[in-house]
Amino acid sequence: MAENSFSRPPLAKYHRAEIFHKIQKTIDKFRMLEKGDKVLIAFSAGPDSSALLFLLNELRQKYKISLCACHVNHMLRGKEAGSDEREAKRICRKLKIPCSIVKKNIKKLKKRGESIEESARRIRYEALMDVAQEFNADKIALGHNKNDQVETILLRIIRGAGEDGLKGIPPVRDLRPGLKLIRPLIEVKRQEIEKYLNSRKFKPRIDSSNFNVRFLRNRVRHELIPELKKLNPKIEDNLLKIAQLAKGNSDYIRLNTHSILKQVSTKLPHAIRIDLDKLLVYPKVLCNYVLREAIKTIMGEFKNINYSNLEEIHKIINSRRANLVLCLPYGLKMEKEYNSLFIKRAGPSKTPAKNNGNYYIFKQEGEFRIPEIGKTICIDYIGQSYKTLPKFDDSSIIYLNADEIKFPLLLRTRNKGDRFFPFGMKKAKKLKDFFIDEKIPLRKRNRISVLADDAGRILWIVGYRRSNIGVIDKHTNRICRIRMK
Repeated sequence: MAENSFSRPPLAKYHRAEIFHKIQKTIDKFRMLEKGDKVLIAFSAGPDSSALLFLLNELRQKYKISLCACHVNHMLRGKEAGSDEREAKRICRKLKIPCSIVKKNIKKLKKRGESIEESARRIRYEALMDVAQEFNADKIALGHNKNDQVETILLRIIRGAGEDGLKGIPPVRDLRPGLKLIRPLIEVKRQEIEKYLNSRKFKPRIDSSNFNVRFLRNRVRHELIPELKKLNPKIEDNLLKIAQLAKGNSDYIRLNTHSILKQVSTKLPHAIRIDLDKLLVYPKVLCNYVLREAIKTIMGEFKNINYSNLEEIHKIINSRRANLVLCLPYGLKMEKEYNSLFIKRAGPSKTPAKNNGNYYIFKQEGEFRIPEIGKTICIDYIGQSYKTLPKFDDSSIIYLNADEIKFPLLLRTRNKGDRFFPFGMKKAKKLKDFFIDEKIPLRKRNRISVLADDAGRILWIVGYRRSNIGVIDKHTNRICRIRMK
């Protein structure tokens, strides 16, 4: 009798108690729930989300939370998807949990360049956030489990993720102020979830697409992991250890990232400028974190920018060439200009113009508004002698010997092969070489105005340097003053 009184409880009850203990431990460790929270459960009616719904429903008195649910019908599997939707409604109605049904035609809403998986994930998250706002929810709970974590780590290794990507799926994540995403099952194995559902004699809906190895995650789940287990039965535990180590290292480095970014960057209206001289004093691993944070600031996320992309960025940063442009996935653009790196969203694709075709002819003195540069060119004559002229360091004004220049004057952008005689030099210089010497960014060169006379001689690189043409000396009778204001 004594032996029987201390015998193990039935298997079904044992697993239910164990999974309750595990999920509570996860919730408490990551501070997922607070008293009074309203939690929106992403409910597909599949195994993971069903277990999540049942477990949180049984725990809501303990944590003093309220629940609601959202089922997103992706309209990809016809009648099967309709059956999932009806089952989600039935279960929520039985448990008296409010449930919002959202229908989204993924094929029609898919963006160019997105896979079906990426599109479904994006639209699902958008729908969940909208429904969370309708229900005034504080948290969105997803049913990702420990096996999903392993699969995600392997997927990121396959795609070339760096250390930050190897952290895997975060248990808790901020979505926006006042709304967090939580994963209470993240430390529970898929096998444990199945046993829990069996103990309830519950048959979840099974998404047939989960067995389609056309999708990379399914190939990892059904083909790669079983093969890896043949080599090492503990491969899943080892991958999770790698994720824990990566997270520890990543979190420590991240503590310094924001302060370094502030020190090395300048926020512009549509870009972030990184001072490369300041950035490159730090180790490469820190530089990568700073670059990632800057990209996140511009793009809103760090999506699909992997380790190989970061290596491409380092190539242009360390190149001897002064001006380089790098286009990365999802409309991200890097422009290196001497010791600066500009991170921005790429605009519509355009072929760079050699000459924008804007030119103005000045037949006589006067004031001429130039809309392309937002300035006014003023031409007049003054009676001062060269001895009494003030010494100007101002690059917005030049004085010329009026008798040595030929009107009309022409204001234009640069032409291929342009040369001029910079003031103080006896030899002609290519305009291209002048721009390089002056470290004028490539993106600005086609917008810089050049003032030439009727003989085609360049008199002034407007705002930068005048030429040797029309230099004033003691023999000058008339002085032409040209100003930009």
